[in-house]
Formats: sequence, structure tokens, C-alpha cells
Amino acid sequence: MQMQNYEQLGLKVGLEVHQQLDTKKLFIRTPGKLEEETNFSIQRRLRPVASELGQYDSTVLDAFNRDEFFFYEGNKKNISLVELDEEPPQPLEEEALKTAIEIALLCKSKIVNEGIIMRKTIIDGSNTSAFQRTMLLSIGGQIKINNEKNIGIETIILEEDACRPIKKEKKEIHYNLDRLGIPLVELATSPDIKNPEEAVITAKKIGEIFRLTGKTKRGKGTIRQDVNISIKDGNRCEIKGCQDLEMIKTLIEKEIERQLDLVELKKELNQKIKNKKDLFSEIKDISKIFKTTDCKFIKGKTVFGIKLKGMNGFLGKKVGLKRFGSELSAYAKSNGVTGIIHKDELPNYGITEEEKKNISKELLCGEEDNFIFIVDKKKSKNAFESIKKRILIAFEQVPKETRGAEEDGSSTYQRPLSGEARMYPETDLLEEEITEKKLNEIKKDLPKNMKEREQYYTKIGLSTNQVEEMKINNYARFFEKLVKKGANPRVSATLLLQTMNELKRDNFEIEKINEEKIEELLLLEKKGKISKNNLKSILIEIIKGKTIKKILEQKINISGEEIKKIISKIISKNQKLIKEKKFGAIGPLMGDLMKEEKLREIDGKFLSDLLKKEIQKNKI
Repeated sequence: MQMQNYEQLGLKVGLEVHQQLDTKKLFIRTPGKLEEETNFSIQRRLRPVASELGQYDSTVLDAFNRDEFFFYEGNKKNISLVELDEEPPQPLEEEALKTAIEIALLCKSKIVNEGIIMRKTIIDGSNTSAFQRTMLLSIGGQIKINNEKNIGIETIILEEDACRPIKKEKKEIHYNLDRLGIPLVELATSPDIKNPEEAVITAKKIGEIFRLTGKTKRGKGTIRQDVNISIKDGNRCEIKGCQDLEMIKTLIEKEIERQLDLVELKKELNQKIKNKKDLFSEIKDISKIFKTTDCKFIKGKTVFGIKLKGMNGFLGKKVGLKRFGSELSAYAKSNGVTGIIHKDELPNYGITEEEKKNISKELLCGEEDNFIFIVDKKKSKNAFESIKKRILIAFEQVPKETRGAEEDGSSTYQRPLSGEARMYPETDLLEEEITEKKLNEIKKDLPKNMKEREQYYTKIGLSTNQVEEMKINNYARFFEKLVKKGANPRVSATLLLQTMNELKRDNFEIEKINEEKIEELLLLEKKGKISKNNLKSILIEIIKGKTIKKILEQKINISGEEIKKIISKIISKNQKLIKEKKFGAIGPLMGDLMKEEKLREIDGKFLSDLLKKEIQKNKI
């Protein structure tokens, strides 16, 4: 794609960034952890619900018309009746609310006095209840990028995440219930972003602000970006599901290209076709043409076709990375058919030139006409109506749409843009009062920003690598709390950044090690009661179910006379070394002690003190 003058194009970009929080679920007390193993499945169909104004949202009706069945799988150990919509929701999770408020305060966003929980109708199967619970938390605010430009914030919302899609087979969609209910913060910016590079920088900055809280989930799928894009002669389109920050730039460039192509297509259509009254013929059954066809997916099936008057060549016109026919096909697919075939792409797919001519003849097509046919008996009529509607829009404008991001940077039509008609109040939960007292308490303990962390961590002696890793780590605020209480900064950083990761890689259940246990261990290390060399082995014992007190008692209990005998034996063998170096010999002697299998799990500081006492006692 050639370089564009984004100002001349009138490019406007806004981001909606969705971040999962690492807390309990929002309205359920089951763990917010993904579980691949499932042991039950249920089947549902969902129906639309009118808003409080009695209106049905076009997005909801579009989903309902697809006539799909939904299958939900889960594991009984982490899925409750709430996820199944068989039991009322539980009160809003306080830690998730506190974290969302911190994000709003960091963005200077105005927090509402009362959070009213709403239901947002969603019947694509991603929610068992046919709605998503969502709460507006704040409005306004700004994010500074490049140390100079402010990007406005429109809203910050706290809502529950949807089910996790597994697979789609024809009219059946399968979901895992494990992700349903995980808290999700959605930050929507104003359309202040004026070029693709700014969009990437803004997304990174938002992600950085989220991470400052220390309560965000990490890894693929835990943060998702939706990109709203428009140009002067085009229209706003929302591209959903971008998980790669660098892909945002490509998505914007490809959407600009797509909209420019649609603007050009509009001009050409209006120049060539002056009368749209007779643009479409009646739908006709053309199955007989394919009685002896070699095309496997057509043979023996019912086929319907229509003529498009004067549109020869238009369905093959370039629209972004695809063709106009692909745009029409996406609309048809939204009505349940597998796709369309048109004249501009034939012969192809096993359909011969002769069959192409016979279709034209059957549909009374002239040289300047085009045709479309669909292989489907039941859904063809609705699909054709959707195609006609999309073609007529092409004469007028770039349509407002919700589109899905593809791996190559292109996008595919999903549904119309959503409106307010899919919102109605939650009846099972009270509003959340957000008092000045609560806000003031949270303000007192807001997280340091990245620059402040970098300066502080350097000052207390962390290595350059530790500074870089800790400042974006979820343990950052906990680490600062440990240091404030007196823990050794470098030992604490090593345990949190390195040891915990090693245990996770070795498949130890680090979830069994809470912050209270880590704090107790590191403060004992600072007091000299535990050696830093033994922290990993103690953590493993904790995972196995032992208490810190019991672990320490066991280590002391096996010291006794047996340890003294081993120490006396080593001192006896190394008298010459001890006479020469005195207490300087403790280092080499500790190496000999550690070779004794019985002593490998004993606290190093404890052994070192015993060794020193024995040297003093023998007056060597």
C-alpha cells in the first residue's frame, strides 16, 4: 500500500482495550482459571430481548436469524450454577472494582457516584444468559503519549468476560465455560488517534497503565483490542479481536485501503448504473444445470441464482485485500449459508465454462450482467435479501459494520454496529455506591508509574535486568511492600522473578503459595533464620502442604548430635586449614558439609553458625 496523507484522508481512530483482571470472577466466586479438562456439557438456544424502550437491537436480531445451537462444556470443580444461568449472580467482586477504580484514577477519569449494572443483550452464544453484565465506571480522562499529545478517554467499563469459543461446526458453536465471568476492564478512547503509529503507541500505553495495578492476567487472549476506524468519505467500522499490538498498524492501513476501494466502487457503480429499479431478477432454481456437474459440493444439491443487471465485473473488483464478491459472501454467510459463487470468478471450483454460459442463459443475463448463485435449499432467500441490501448500500456509502480481524491484517464482516437498544437494567443486583471515602482510601495507595519504579528499584540495589523485569511485573507492588517491611530487595526480587517462574516451569502448583507465606519467608531470611539458598526447597515443601513452622522445626530436629558429629569429623580432618585461615576456613568447610546428603536440606545459615561455634569451642 502506498504512503497515505492521513490528515487529508480525515483518518480517525479510537481504541477499545479489554483487559482481564487476575481476581476472582466478577459475579461468581469460582476461580478465574482456564481449565481444558471438561466433564459435562449442556445445549442451549438463545432468543432476543427488547430493551427498556421496547426496541430490538439490529445486532441481536442479526445473530438470532442465524438459527444456531450452542453447546457449553465445563468442569464441575470450577463451574457453578451461576455460569449456567441456573442461579442468581453473587455481589460484585470488591478487588476487581478496586482495580478498575485505580485504572480510572491513573487516567484522571471522572468516576461515577453510583455504578448501575446493566444487561447487554448478546445472543451469539458467548453468554449462557443471552446477556453480558456490564457497569459504567467512569467517563472522560486522558492518556499522554510521546510525552506531548493527550488521547481522550470516553468511558471505562467493568464487565464480565464471555465464554471461550472452542469450535464451530455448521449450525453448532461449542464453548468452554471457564472464561465466563472473569472481570474485564474496557477502556474506550476518543477518536483522537490520527495515524497508525499513534494507535500502536496508545495501545501500549494503555496496557502499561493496566499492568501498574499488578492485578492483570498475562498471556495470549488476556488483553484484546478493538479498533474503530473511519475516513472522511467512508464510515466508522469497528474491527474486533486484535491480540497483537503490532498488528493494529496493519489493520488500520488495510481498513483505509478497503474503504478507499469502496469509495471508488461507489463512483463506478453510479457512473455505469443509473437505474437501480431493475437491478435484481427474481430468485430462480437453477439446479438442473448441475445434474451432471463435476463440482462435488454442488452435485445433487439445490441451487438458486439471481441476475445482477449491468454489474458484470463489479464483484471481482478489489476491495482491500479481497474482492467485492467476498464482502457480499460474508453477508450471505451471516444468514446461514456457506457462501456464494458469482460470474466474475468462473470457471473455477470444478464449474466449467459451459456451465457458466448455461447459468447466464437460464438467468437471462446479457454481456454486461452478472449473476450470483447459492447452494442451499432453506437459507437462500434470506441470504439473497442480505446480498441485495449490501449491493444497494454500495451505491450510497461505506457501511457501518462490526468486522473481525484476520491474521493477514484484513477483516471480515461480522454484524451491524451495535446500538443502545440492546441495553436494559440488571434486576438481580443492587447498584454499587462509590463513596468519596472509598476513593480517598484508594488514592492513598495508587501504584508508582514506570519511571518512578525504575528510579526506586535502582536506588534500592536491583540489577538492571531486575529493574526492567520488575517494573512491568504483577509482583511489583507486593515487592515494594516487602522492601518497606524490611525484606532484602535483591533476594526478594530473585525469588519473585526467577524462583517462582522456575517452579511454574517445573509444573509446581505455585497457586498454593500465597503472598503471606512469601512475606514470612523473606522476613525470616532477612533475620538470618533461613538461608536464601534454601528458599526454593522450602517453597516446594509449602506446595506439598507443609507449614513454614513445621519445615523449620524439621530442619532443626535433624541437627542435634548427628549434625555435631559430622561437623566435628570435618573439623578434625581440616585442622591445618583452620589453623591457617581460622574463621576464613568456614567457606571451604561449608562446601564439605553440603556434600553430606543428610545435611543438604538444612538451612545454610544454621549450619554456618554451628560450624563457627565448634571452631570457637575447640579454640583452634
